[in-house]
Amino acid sequence: MIISSELAQKIVDQLMDIVQRNVNIMDCSGVIIASGQPHRVNTFHQGGKLAVDRQTVVEIHPENVQDYTGALPGVMWPIDLKEKIIGVVGVTGEPHEVRNTAKLVKTVTELILDREMFLADYRSENRIKEQLVTLLFSENPDAVMDDIKTLTEILNCKFTLPRIVILIKLEPLSNDEFTANGLQNLFSARMRENVLRMINESTYFTTEDISLFYKKNLCIIKAIPDQLAAKKIKVCTTSIATMLNSFQPALKIQMGIGSRALHESQLRQSYNEAMFALEYPSANIIRSIDEYEILLDYLFDNQFARYSSCLAIRELKQKFDQIKVAYDMQTTLACLLVNNLNISLTASHLFIHRNTLKFRLEKLKKIVGLDPCHVFQHALLCKILLSLDNNIK
Repeated sequence: MIISSELAQKIVDQLMDIVQRNVNIMDCSGVIIASGQPHRVNTFHQGGKLAVDRQTVVEIHPENVQDYTGALPGVMWPIDLKEKIIGVVGVTGEPHEVRNTAKLVKTVTELILDREMFLADYRSENRIKEQLVTLLFSENPDAVMDDIKTLTEILNCKFTLPRIVILIKLEPLSNDEFTANGLQNLFSARMRENVLRMINESTYFTTEDISLFYKKNLCIIKAIPDQLAAKKIKVCTTSIATMLNSFQPALKIQMGIGSRALHESQLRQSYNEAMFALEYPSANIIRSIDEYEILLDYLFDNQFARYSSCLAIRELKQKFDQIKVAYDMQTTLACLLVNNLNISLTASHLFIHRNTLKFRLEKLKKIVGLDPCHVFQHALLCKILLSLDNNIK
């Protein structure tokens, strides 16, 4: 890391307010890049150069000042960052008076620079994530797949894994709390960083997961590699809500969950579904597109008129296809809907026993999760499933 003169001067100004001594910061060639004595900036300090060359503290006493070009009495410490000397910090004064102060200044300077390096890495990684997510959620991700693969390689993520999009809106519970608790700073860089670190360090997250603030919402692209998606998602999202509440109790948390995207090109759909669920009027903190009331409104919304592009419907149809042939479910449901969900009439028209029909409907409820005779929304979803092309992909 090369210390910029602007950052070095900020550090000097902050430290001088604390120690009430002149502080200098020098680069590895011994040139002063920041100082409480402006006329010394850009001048050579031989004591600083010596501290770099010897990789140790250098003390200059009044009687030896003439031996060090550009120096005053004081103590110079090398600045170590990641086991590498990147400069020198010095405090002006009699060595026996400023020895401990200089060591403190060195320690604080290294902490500040370490923090700045971390933030630089964080901002750089976050910019890459923003570029990646913008491409993934674009209208035609297939057209930019080469760029997507390049960015995923930089982030070391395997986007061949199935994933879901989780969107989280964070708002103050009231304007009074917003002001009193300083929540207006929630979206400051540091607060965002703290939120993301807390989530990334959770046991429910891996290096394959991506989290960032995207269009004002906290966006998580969670890898769900196996079929136990529903259970894992519920545990994960509940954990996130609990963590965020612990982090800042005065926040109103709303969460929207999209469907499982099997490959990169489907993540835009998962994002659209998550956004719709997030904005859906509900008392529940966590809202998922898999909730049939939300799913139906999503399907009937003008913006999402194509049923076949909805990931949640695709998943539902896959479950339906598992029992479609074995229980003649296509014909059974079509007849049931024609007969206004009347079991007796349907059984009669199908030339099967009433109990046989009930058995088929129990299978529909157990495997697909639909109970059309008792839940109106389920009946509508059955009608949609029957309308879909059998070769939907």
